[in-house]
Amino acid sequence: MSNWVELPNDPIAHIAKRVKVIEDFIAFRAVCTSWRNATTKDNFDVLWPQFPLLMLGYAKDYNYLEFYSLSKKKVSRLYIPEATWRTCFPSKGWFICFLQSELEIS
Repeated sequence: MSNWVELPNDPIAHIAKRVKVIEDFIAFRAVCTSWRNATTKDNFDVLWPQFPLLMLGYAKDYNYLEFYSLSKKKVSRLYIPEATWRTCFPSKGWFICFLQSELEIS
């Protein structure tokens, strides 16, 4: 059996360019460190029509944000380090996050 981690970067990047749904691209990058390093945002076609991910809020452990996929009809949990210990709101495809104690916007 082959070790998928040892695949060269070029085929991984080529495969990543064919992934069209953002949730699948995130999952593809999550396979392992070498796959994440081989795929960048340049490998993803941001102009491909997408249903938005709806931000539901924090998961029970507060280290992950939960999003609902309209296309897949499921909830996904994502770790976003910039959101840790901050209150976050979605805004036109971006996040507005601030520390409640300092009201610092980042």
